[in-house]
Amino acid sequence: MSISAIGYLIIVIFAAILLVVAYGIHKRNALSNVDELLTAGRRVPFGFVAASVFVAWVWTGTIMAASEAGVWYGVGGGFNYGWGAIVPFLVFIPVALRLRKIMPRTTTFIEFVRERYGEVLANVFFVFGVVLVLYVCVMQAVGIAYAFEYAFNINYKLIAIISSLLFASFIAIAGLRGSIYNSLFQFFIIMLVVFITVPFIIKEIGIENIYNGLHNAATNPDNPNYNTEALNLFGPSGLRYGLAAVVIAMGQVVLSQGYYSTAAAATSSRNLFWAYLVGTILAWLPVPIIFGNVVGGSVFALNVSPEDLEVATGAAPYIFNYFLGTYGSIVFVILIFMAGLTTGGNGLAGIQAMFTIDFYKRYINRLASEKQQAQFGKRITLLFGLTIGIGALLLDGVSLLKIDIFSGILFAAPTASLIIGLWLPRLNTKVAFASMVIGLAAGLTAYFTINDNELNWFVGNILALGLPFLIILIAIPFTKERYNFNKLKDYRPDHQVEKIS
Repeated sequence: MSISAIGYLIIVIFAAILLVVAYGIHKRNALSNVDELLTAGRRVPFGFVAASVFVAWVWTGTIMAASEAGVWYGVGGGFNYGWGAIVPFLVFIPVALRLRKIMPRTTTFIEFVRERYGEVLANVFFVFGVVLVLYVCVMQAVGIAYAFEYAFNINYKLIAIISSLLFASFIAIAGLRGSIYNSLFQFFIIMLVVFITVPFIIKEIGIENIYNGLHNAATNPDNPNYNTEALNLFGPSGLRYGLAAVVIAMGQVVLSQGYYSTAAAATSSRNLFWAYLVGTILAWLPVPIIFGNVVGGSVFALNVSPEDLEVATGAAPYIFNYFLGTYGSIVFVILIFMAGLTTGGNGLAGIQAMFTIDFYKRYINRLASEKQQAQFGKRITLLFGLTIGIGALLLDGVSLLKIDIFSGILFAAPTASLIIGLWLPRLNTKVAFASMVIGLAAGLTAYFTINDNELNWFVGNILALGLPFLIILIAIPFTKERYNFNKLKDYRPDHQVEKIS
């Protein structure tokens, strides 16, 4: 069997498994009920939520871009990728708990924004939320397509379209419950692959060789990967990237409806707290650190040049293939395929929720039944699957890490008004909107006007996140009006919510 045929066989096998599972979930659950479709009836136990959070945050970027960060920054790459991406979850956990407490019947964060700030700002957040999910899902399709192209020499464009339609079809059929159940299965697959293959690669390359490769790169100007900070865990460039990673991940977490849907699905606030804490810090954090140091370190040890990789995002598939051959390529592709499908599915579950609750009945059909709402949510999910595939086609040959860095500027600015607005009653709509516009404008201006490529992205990200917080905190003492949070407890959506804990 040819190498390409093996790749196609993997796609067919996993596509068949996922669609059969999705159909089974669809038949066993009343997915024409909006609350069941979007929150799995709000009765998902701790273990399922923790696995869902872990797998949803194990992007293709966690594996491929963290490996790429290891190539860029040496020992500090994976470490900075990891802690930078964890901090936003430490912010999101109290956000989710607070939203659950003050507005117990909500499903989407857009519902809160509408009640708190009004229709106009809710629509602005809706656009940000939709674009964010599209970006996240496109990243998954790109990562999957890269992996198949590198490992099996299969056409990038074909895989980008197939993978996008696959996770869209799964969510359209099975809803959030399908995403969560799939995540539990993928959790065991991903952990099994990581803890079998990575130790084998370490044994083959040797810790001493990794150190020697990093040392040579740090001291030898003729090394193709020459970087004086390659052995410095706290090197300035790596730390800048870590801080930027906080900004990048902040928008990706706080504006991602999929995480709010999963939070709403938890059986209790206590389970939500521990599930998100365990799923991120204990389960997820080691993954980027491992891949950044093992894959990135192996690139240094083998003295692989950037030309050999074509784009640094290809570091992980290159190393897996080098040490494990065809079997390594198969295992790596399965790992990326699973990570991309689950993260993409979680993102599209958020899209499904936003369009079902915040768009269809409000703007399309005010008299729609729950069945009609659910049907619309399923159709829009499939449409976005195709859109994601087309978006991925446009990013062939582009570095995932560079895309990720730029995305922080685009999505960080709205987070301040959402986070602060959950607690402080004096924040009004005008200040919230102004903070978003100024933060986004400042971030983009810095990125495109600063000539130093080592600083423009960093300054742009810091301004996009920090400036809105600063503006809001300065304006609050001058604001007289106060918002009454108590009225949110009486909020009733346009669909039945069966269980509130």
